[in-house]
Amino acid sequence: MPDLPRETSYDPGAFWQGVLSAHPDLRGTGEPGLSLGYNRAMYRIRELVVTRELAREGVRLAGAQVLDGGSGVGFWVNYYLRRGAQVTGIELTEAGAALLAKRFPEARILRGDLAETDPQGAFDVVNCCDVLYHITHDARWEAALRRLARAVKPGGVLLVSDVTGRVPGPLAAHCRPRPKVLYDAVLTSEGLTVPRAVPTHWWLNRELGALRGLNRLPFLLYALDRTALALSWPAWEPGANHLLVSRRPLAAS
Repeated sequence: MPDLPRETSYDPGAFWQGVLSAHPDLRGTGEPGLSLGYNRAMYRIRELVVTRELAREGVRLAGAQVLDGGSGVGFWVNYYLRRGAQVTGIELTEAGAALLAKRFPEARILRGDLAETDPQGAFDVVNCCDVLYHITHDARWEAALRRLARAVKPGGVLLVSDVTGRVPGPLAAHCRPRPKVLYDAVLTSEGLTVPRAVPTHWWLNRELGALRGLNRLPFLLYALDRTALALSWPAWEPGANHLLVSRRPLAAS
């Protein structure tokens, strides 16, 4: 593979090393400026969606080989280990990789950039939640997504969450969402199915404007999002966060 261009808007390694060193908990991979309780609620709502979609796909995690891309402080590593999977995690930073190795000695942790790191295997589940929109250079984003897609074994599932559309207002330098059509094009070219897009939340982890005081009540926002998920509400804005679910078909016999 030819050398990939480097990020120009920010230095991902230095940025996330600093964030994870300062916040070796869910704030480090969530919203550092908000409470730990708020960040726990954000991850709990995502966990509900991932659990539901894995069940819909008929995935049995006990004994499954799972790759987690961008493992951070290890929420998803822990999620899959608790369900009996064998987990490989890829983490960009030294701080994150050291933390993961200490917390989860039973997991295999690779330190590296998703755009450049060979996961060294084929996996029943490839998971990459709220990571790829932090790759701001398009060529590196595509390289990372292709590596993740190629790691899915026949019959396996890819789960990727992103803000799949335009987001109102200014974005931080370390955020660049991509529309679903770009995911569709890359994943189908790698032999996976066109992904289903499933909303993950409506109230948590969004700009609430005049209602931003509600961020002090994460349990309320969590309850609202659980209700919305139970009612299968559509996303009401193009910038809503989605879980994209794709499969690699079994080879024809």
